[in-house]
Amino acid sequence: MLVDAGDVEPLSTMLEMFLAQAVTSTNAGVDEFYEVAFPGTPDWQKVAVTGLFDSAVELDPIIDFIHAELGSENGVEIPTSVEQLIDQDWQRVWLKSFRPIKVGHNLWVCPSWCDPIEPKQRNIILDPGLAFGTGTHATTHLCLQWLSEQKLDNQHVLDYGSGSGILAIAALLAGAEHVDAVDIDPLAVAASKENSQRNKMSDKMNSFLPQKLTDKRYDLVIANILAEVIIELRDTLLLHLKSGGVLLLTGILDSQTERVCNAFGDQYTFVKHNSNQWCLLVAQG
Repeated sequence: MLVDAGDVEPLSTMLEMFLAQAVTSTNAGVDEFYEVAFPGTPDWQKVAVTGLFDSAVELDPIIDFIHAELGSENGVEIPTSVEQLIDQDWQRVWLKSFRPIKVGHNLWVCPSWCDPIEPKQRNIILDPGLAFGTGTHATTHLCLQWLSEQKLDNQHVLDYGSGSGILAIAALLAGAEHVDAVDIDPLAVAASKENSQRNKMSDKMNSFLPQKLTDKRYDLVIANILAEVIIELRDTLLLHLKSGGVLLLTGILDSQTERVCNAFGDQYTFVKHNSNQWCLLVAQG
């Protein structure tokens, strides 16, 4: 059902009242953007609300009720469509859709259930689990591209907001001596640890919650999070950056670049790399 933003909550409540097994909302406008893996409240004007019901449920009375309740208030018809989903193994469907991805000239992100296409090149063997980070999102891809072109020999790296650990592993493949992968989500920490073991890098990579972060300083600090969170974490990120170290920031929409740069002050000159509406900011301390 396609509704205005103000009708999302009452419509969702009605669908749940009629025992919908799941209710989801997606942007139906043309200008707004919201990445579902990030926390926050999207600013959408038009929203497509979907209710998932058991096939035995009679939907016509439910649709009529909702039209009467919401449509009569607005005096407009609510666009509605019904689709029957084929019963299938959804986990297997997802696994099939996630294939090896090449980044740069010699870096591959390879799902753990696939054989590497180029075994002699740099391969990140990955199972993201429930953590953000497969290399398909533009922000992660920008970071991977940058890391694939670096020589990080003997460097110590902090990956703050590490998700699956994909960027931490890419840094090690670029020659880093050690990486600390930090995330607020225990599921991400667990996925990062498993992926470090999967890539035989657990001796060079630690994964833990922010509370365990010491006052250590790093040659490279990576934050692939969200613009607002990066601004909030400014002092923390700079606290752990060595003098002369490199700061790698992404999860930033192009329209948010100026605010992020201003938050870090005039002492940092950022080089910007773009991918569609996303950007990667690189600065040396």
